[in-house]
Amino acid sequence: MQKGLEIAFQTVHGLDEELVKALAGITAHEFSDLNIDYNIFLVTLGNQKFFRILFLSKKLTDLHPEERKKVREKFDQNSRMQYRDLMVKYHNLMQDGKIPDKSIKEVHEEYDLWEDPIWQYI
Repeated sequence: MQKGLEIAFQTVHGLDEELVKALAGITAHEFSDLNIDYNIFLVTLGNQKFFRILFLSKKLTDLHPEERKKVREKFDQNSRMQYRDLMVKYHNLMQDGKIPDKSIKEVHEEYDLWEDPIWQYI
């Protein structure tokens, strides 16, 4: 099974799926040299909902932790962009065929302190 980098978060304005797709797609595109693929999940845990993005790449798994940190930092930097600028960039990349339109998979979790279920989704 391929492992990768997981980022879990909630959006400020509720469940903005288009924003989440944009953040994942743009971040993966900016590291195109690593051949990053990604999956997006909308997770329900108890009464809470949040998103998880799983960035997958053999190169990403083999990277030094400092390189993995760069992907996290770029994601964080992208999340601080103005909404309109981010969406324009996302739609331009999609129109140019540089990033795919990924669907968001809904999953339900229960509290389990022994195992991280993210690897069961793929």
